Amino acid sequence: MQAEARKKLDRLNAVPNSDMFNRTVMLRDQLGSFGGGMVMSPVTWEYGRHIHIGEGVFINFECVFLDGADVRIGNGSVIAPRVQFLTAGHPIDPEERALRDEAGRIVGGNAINRPITIGENVWIGANVLIMGGVSIGDGSTIGAGSVVTRDVPGGVVAAGNPCRVIRTIASKDNVKRSRAA
Repeated sequence: MQAEARKKLDRLNAVPNSDMFNRTVMLRDQLGSFGGGMVMSPVTWEYGRHIHIGEGVFINFECVFLDGADVRIGNGSVIAPRVQFLTAGHPIDPEERALRDEAGRIVGGNAINRPITIGENVWIGANVLIMGGVSIGDGSTIGAGSVVTRDVPGGVVAAGNPCRVIRTIASKDNVKRSRAA
């Protein structure tokens, strides 16, 4: 499944970003759902089919989706360059983390995949890491370089490592309204 997804993804990344028609056709084929907007190349994902993108979404270049679980991005959201959506995690306990064969030999590691949900009209700054199990509420802004390990409510500015709420978004934050006053 990952190998086939990789082949399709390689083809998508070879299509110029300016060829929006063919990119949209390919995105609708590869993703769980694609409401429209723009996904800039290069982009990376494991499966694609667990990614659900709403209408009018913009995803800038070099974003990474480890989509072992659903990643849902709401309408009108804007994702800056190099954002990582990491649904995969691993057990902390080493015995639980170890994947063993029938003879008891360690042959890999167990993963725990948890969904990520991004609300509508969310802005996520560059180089943000969003961990599995996280939801970000409608209208929030996540500052560049943040590591989001817990839910973020709607209508706030949040930033940092770990990401935390800095303040509520207020009417003064509307640049158009502020200039008119």
